[in-house]
Amino acid sequence: VPGRSRAMAEILLKITVNEQQHEKRDAICRKILAYLREQGAPGATMKRGEAGLDYRGNVNYDLLEDTYFNDLPIIIESVMDMATAERLEGGLREMASHGQISRVSGIDEDKNGPHTHFIIKVYTRESSRLIKKGEYEKILQLLQKHQAIWATVTKAIAGYGRDRVIYGQHIFSPSEHLPLVIECVVDREHLSQLLEELKGIVTEGAVFTAPVDLIMNK
Repeated sequence: VPGRSRAMAEILLKITVNEQQHEKRDAICRKILAYLREQGAPGATMKRGEAGLDYRGNVNYDLLEDTYFNDLPIIIESVMDMATAERLEGGLREMASHGQISRVSGIDEDKNGPHTHFIIKVYTRESSRLIKKGEYEKILQLLQKHQAIWATVTKAIAGYGRDRVIYGQHIFSPSEHLPLVIECVVDREHLSQLLEELKGIVTEGAVFTAPVDLIMNK
């Protein structure tokens, strides 16, 4: 769970790897999460895909009971400043024999350019004040009020935030600590006010926004 409330021009660093690195059957995604924490990334969220293509173009599905052996794609996201992103990227390249690293530049609220639509991603966790007792309807109602498009809530499988503790899906990590990602697309007319209201709701986590080209909405 990225660990600070932000809606300014920072970087969303996205790392995609398969759950196994085949040469060593190594769960490199867990090492990447630990590396980000050790190297000062303010927070990170890790999600597992339900299916996907690997670097060789093979299709992997969620078929086996032991999810590790399905070798599904793992997505790790962290919001940080550009200097931190550049410092971490070299080490990330060395850690994964196969994978993808990308950067998305956020916007300054006062300099959002000519775009008409923007993606908003909220990173938080279930035990925060916002999500207490599973009531993330508060933020969905706010998105609804501002006519957000296709808002989704996704529970991640691991992550850490301001407390620097990595929480994950296992018996010793209560589910209420797992990170959540809430994302949507909003138009320019509603962007500024929505971001301002989100600042008052998201007491722990990160808010990230970037311009997008809306290709289809129906």
